[in-house]
Amino acid sequence: MGGSSPRGVTCVAHVFTAHVRADPGLVWTALTGPGQSAAYLYGLAAHSTWTPGDLVELRLGGRVELTGRVLCVQDRERLSYLLRSGPGDPPVYLTWLLRAAPGGCAVRLEVDEVENPDSAEDAEDVWLPVLAALQLLLNPG
Repeated sequence: MGGSSPRGVTCVAHVFTAHVRADPGLVWTALTGPGQSAAYLYGLAAHSTWTPGDLVELRLGGRVELTGRVLCVQDRERLSYLLRSGPGDPPVYLTWLLRAAPGGCAVRLEVDEVENPDSAEDAEDVWLPVLAALQLLLNPG
């Protein structure tokens, strides 16, 4: 799962999956809508045009906490972007993959960390609650 690139930079990929009882269109809206993203991203509202190359801002109470760039958009299937907390900080690459599945949608989150990767346990502590909150948002009650 981890390794060094030819230039000696460590990159670690973490993969998390969940099933939600909603179609990919509703999941897509939750991923790209600032009003919904705050419900599962620790209160951070994701703002972007969701066009490749465009800015992504995660805001908390109107203050920008994380910034990044949209890397790839395939409507209702794939959303990839990078985030960082400051200009000198290493980026974290997030890829959300959606697939229609019986009774709803399979959601796969791939988190690629460069330079200062989290341990598997630390990554789980951060990202499993995100997926659980997304499930709760889309599967109330």
